[in-house]
Amino acid sequence: MEAYGFIEKAVMQGRVSHAYIINAAQQQAKDLALFLAKGVNCTAEDRKPCGRCSSCRRIEASNHPDVTITQAGGASIGIDDIRQLQKEIFIKPYEGKKRVSIILQGEKMTVQAQNSLLKVLEDPPGDGIIAITTANPAGLLPTILSRCQVLKPETGQNIPDHHLYHETMVSMMEEDFTRASAAIDLLVRDTDRSVEDFLDYMLLQLRDLLVLKLAQKEDLLYIKDNGEFARRTAERFTPAELGRMIEAVSGARENLRQNANAQLTLEVLLLDIQEV
Repeated sequence: MEAYGFIEKAVMQGRVSHAYIINAAQQQAKDLALFLAKGVNCTAEDRKPCGRCSSCRRIEASNHPDVTITQAGGASIGIDDIRQLQKEIFIKPYEGKKRVSIILQGEKMTVQAQNSLLKVLEDPPGDGIIAITTANPAGLLPTILSRCQVLKPETGQNIPDHHLYHETMVSMMEEDFTRASAAIDLLVRDTDRSVEDFLDYMLLQLRDLLVLKLAQKEDLLYIKDNGEFARRTAERFTPAELGRMIEAVSGARENLRQNANAQLTLEVLLLDIQEV
């Protein structure tokens, strides 16, 4: 389901989550976060958000007391910024039904800031919603990812299931060195797919496994049509092991950004995963 339609349906059914990660380019992610804020505070009787009521218009104009935006004043979003968010999110809404805190470019949060935010996600306020926008989910802690519902405007709740990506990941996790090495060779030579896209795919799969271990809710899965694989694989690993895998994949992704050799990066990742 397309992301806007997904939010609209959740609002109308009263099934809005307490926290979302919106994975998209900066403006696109912000637009979807504001759409969410409008939806939960819209005063229309039928379709929400209507875009016409006073609440919707004030949110669009960044002039609503129950909708706040946290963003980096400099290079990062620090712990003081998140502590301010913590104070605000637990205050009862002044005018609307929900208090919505939007964090723009969430990957800019420091580790200390993310750990502070985690306390809110672990014990969320009944009248508060947190929306984290990011173009780089790998920049967020695994514990943050596991406690948020992920939306991607381009494709809603689903991403393509690339057979080669899946085969490479599974062979790595099953410690089948021969099969994994062959899959890595194919992936590096495949001009239609990038190694960085594969690592993004693997991060989302691992995030889903961690969600099943911690929350045991399939409706929070990012890759909706992959429930059976996720259930079967999640049983084999502890949350700590999955967390270490996520850290290894995130490290490999960062190495690629520093122009590391793709083949060598994946071979090192294979060894790292087998040591988990």
